[in-house]
Amino acid sequence: MVTQRDTIVNREILTLVKTYCGSKVITRFIADQKRIQRMEKKVLGKNSTSSSAAHVPETNLHDTVSFDHLLTVCKNTLKAYEYQEVLLGIGNIYKTHAIFHQAEKMYNEVLTFGEKHRQNDFVAEALLRRGEVYSCQGRWRESNTDLEQSRTLFVMNQDMASLAKLENILGTSLAEQGLMHEANDHFSKALRNSEQSSQKMLSAMIFMNLGIIQNILGNWDEALNNYHRALTLFEVAGDMTRAAEIHHNIGMSYLSKGDFVHANREFDRSLEYSSRLHNPALTGLAKLGKATVHFRSYDLALALALCNQALENFKTSQNPLGVADAYKVKGMILRELKEYDLAETHFQSSLRLNEEFANMLNLGETHYEMGIMEKHRRRSEAVAEAFSNALSCFNKVGARVEIERTKQELEHIERKRT
Repeated sequence: MVTQRDTIVNREILTLVKTYCGSKVITRFIADQKRIQRMEKKVLGKNSTSSSAAHVPETNLHDTVSFDHLLTVCKNTLKAYEYQEVLLGIGNIYKTHAIFHQAEKMYNEVLTFGEKHRQNDFVAEALLRRGEVYSCQGRWRESNTDLEQSRTLFVMNQDMASLAKLENILGTSLAEQGLMHEANDHFSKALRNSEQSSQKMLSAMIFMNLGIIQNILGNWDEALNNYHRALTLFEVAGDMTRAAEIHHNIGMSYLSKGDFVHANREFDRSLEYSSRLHNPALTGLAKLGKATVHFRSYDLALALALCNQALENFKTSQNPLGVADAYKVKGMILRELKEYDLAETHFQSSLRLNEEFANMLNLGETHYEMGIMEKHRRRSEAVAEAFSNALSCFNKVGARVEIERTKQELEHIERKRT
C-alpha cells in the first residue's frame, strides 16, 4: 500500500530528476509507465483462467521496477557527474524522511560508480552521507569508518566546507553516545570550518547541536540562545524539518526549567511542522515531549495516549533510540499508576536498547526513574543500585543537574542507613 509519505517522497524525487533531465524526459517516463500498466492489465485480464479478470495493482514510483527504470533514464540521459549528483540528491530525500535503507542504497550506488570511475570527490561525499545514515541508526562503528575515510579525501582536497559537515556529524554521533565534552570539541571545530567557508545553514545546524549539549549540561538559557540563533537561519531558509527539530529542542529546555506552558507551546509548533512533513520520527519526538509535559502535570491518561502514539511513530521510522525513550516515559506513567510490574518491563526494555546503542544519558535517566519506582516499592537495596547506576551514567555524560539530583537521592539513602 502506498502511504502519504511515499507519495511525498516520490513527488520530491520526480521534481529532483526533472531539474536535471528536463520536463520532457519525465513526462515521457510517466507516460511509458502508464502504458506498461495498461498493457499488462489487458494481457493478464485476457489470459486469466478465473471467472473474473486478474486484479493488477497500480505500479508506483516506490516500486523497485519503476524506480530502477527511472535511474536507468537518468544514467542514459545525464553526464556522469550529474548522474551521481542525482543519486546523492535522492539519498538525501530518503534520509530526510528517515527511510534509511533506501538512503544507504543510493549512497552505495554513488560509491560503486565513483570508485569505478575514480571520482574521489563523489566517493568522499557518499562516504560522508552514508556515515551520517549509520549514525542516525546508532551504527557507530560503521559510521566512524566511513567518516574517517571521507576525512582523508577531504583533507587532500582542502575542502573546508565538507570537513565542517564531517566534524558536525562526528559531534552528533558522540553526543548520541553520551560523550558530551568530546562532542563539544567537534562542534567547535565544525563551527570554525563552517564560518571560514560561509556555510550559513551548516552554522545553523552547529548552533542547534551546541544548544543540545548545553541543555544536557544544564545550561538552559545558553541552550535557548543557541537554539534561537539556529531557528532564525532555518526559518529564513524555509527549512521546515529543522524548524520542527528546533522547536522540539526549545520545548525540552523549557521542560527542564519547569516551564510547562512554554514547553507545550513549542512541542505543538514542532508537531505542526512534522505533521505537514509526514515525518514519523519528528512527529514521535513532538508527541513524546507533550506526553512528558502532561505526565509532569499529572494528566496520566493523556500522557499515556500520547506516549503510545509516539512509540508507534518511532517504530514506523525504525528509530530504536526513540523507542527506548518512549519505553522510559511509559514506564514512568505506569509507575505512577502503581502498575509496577508493567513499569519495570518497560524500564528494562529501555535499558536494553540504550545499552545496545550506548546512549548514556537516556540510560542514566531510565536507571534514575527505576530508582524512584523502587522507592515507591520500598525496596531499599534496589533503590541504591538504581541510583548508583544512574550516577555512573550521568558522570560519563557530564549532565551536571542530573548528577546533583542523583547524589541527593543517594545521600538521603545513606542518612537513613545511619
